[in-house]
Amino acid sequence: MKKESKEQELEKLVAYLDGEVSDQEAIEVEQSLSTDEKTRAHVDGLERTWELLDKLPITKASDEFTNKTLSTIKTVQLEAQANESQDRSGLGLSKQSQQQIWKVVVAGGWMIGLACSIFLGYVFTNQWLPDESEPLLKELSFIENLDTYSEVQSLEFLKDLQQSGTFDETAQQQK
Repeated sequence: MKKESKEQELEKLVAYLDGEVSDQEAIEVEQSLSTDEKTRAHVDGLERTWELLDKLPITKASDEFTNKTLSTIKTVQLEAQANESQDRSGLGLSKQSQQQIWKVVVAGGWMIGLACSIFLGYVFTNQWLPDESEPLLKELSFIENLDTYSEVQSLEFLKDLQQSGTFDETAQQQK
């Protein structure tokens, strides 16, 4: 904790000397410099260090070092481009995009297969299993007139009615 605090204070003083602090932070540092001897000594030490660093000769990188560095950077860039082009298919898609498309195609195939299975199951089941309502539909007129037919006491009575033409008149009235 104390080490972090010293590091933060050092960073703040360096930023102050470089002119990279806000107005409020500059005021805080200047107040600290006016009241704290240790802070003033620290800032003086930093300033002297930078003055000495400025007096050191500036070394320039050799042309060989520059060429090696640039060729290394170019090699790394070419390798990255080669890896990227290997990842792409003939459609210009990355390997990750191809994998995502493949997943969508597989999921779509499963959905279509499931829909076809449901449709075929419905068709075959509907064809092979007898419809329980079909016989009732065939006998619907009988069921509708069941109360009337139950009042008839014998088959001979119906035959007499048919021979008398009663059903013909009733059928003509219904039309």
